Amino acid sequence: MPFCPNCGKEVSETDRFCPSCGALLISKEAPPEAVKEAAGAIQKTGAMEALNKGVGIISAKPMVLMPALLGAVISAVLSTVASLYFIGWGLAWLFLGLGGPGVVSLFIGLLLLLIGGIIAYILFFASLDMSRDAYLNQELNLSESINYVIKRIGTFIVASIVGAILAITIILIPVAILMFVIIVVDETGIGDAVSKALKVLGDRLADVIILLIIAIVVGFILGLIPFVGSILSAAFNVLIALAFIDIYFNYKKTKTY
Repeated sequence: MPFCPNCGKEVSETDRFCPSCGALLISKEAPPEAVKEAAGAIQKTGAMEALNKGVGIISAKPMVLMPALLGAVISAVLSTVASLYFIGWGLAWLFLGLGGPGVVSLFIGLLLLLIGGIIAYILFFASLDMSRDAYLNQELNLSESINYVIKRIGTFIVASIVGAILAITIILIPVAILMFVIIVVDETGIGDAVSKALKVLGDRLADVIILLIIAIVVGFILGLIPFVGSILSAAFNVLIALAFIDIYFNYKKTKTY
């Protein structure tokens, strides 16, 4: 049984593309005509096609939404409890001169906010991991995705810092988004992910910009909806992630070794 030279997974001798990573399976030794024919047979995925594929994946595997929805619900609940009860009462007690109870209440409220943020952070990357699995039609397992994130938490923390720096420039926001996707999809490091993100952006700039604009506009609208806005936004973000994953895999398919 042959193996994919890109990801190392087993492939069939009849496969032209790796079912795991989407890489072209025609070697450099193959006749140039065969390589050109195989690459030319691939149609570039546009932004709308990527979104439609994401909708199809979510419809077929709704469990892919679980990490994002769970993170949104937990974060919203802890934030509400912390703000309305502990922080609110803490400030009231401090205003009344009850320093001890006020400080304790504020501390508990801030701790709840921190816990909610950490949980949402872990589940964000777990959602990316599960989105990749759903895209590749692999079994979805929330606990495995969470364990995967915890094992690579150092990489994700550094990537978040790098992403924040890139986002400050505004124009490099697409690079930051693609970096997160590639780090999870290829299970690679930050430097390699940034390098690949720049290449994808150079090849699919228009589609990436369209997806980014849609994400910003729809996310803003959903955020205005009371009570369920954050949950709807979380579900929509999964769709956007799947679309970016499709753009990246399709980009890889059009490249030869």
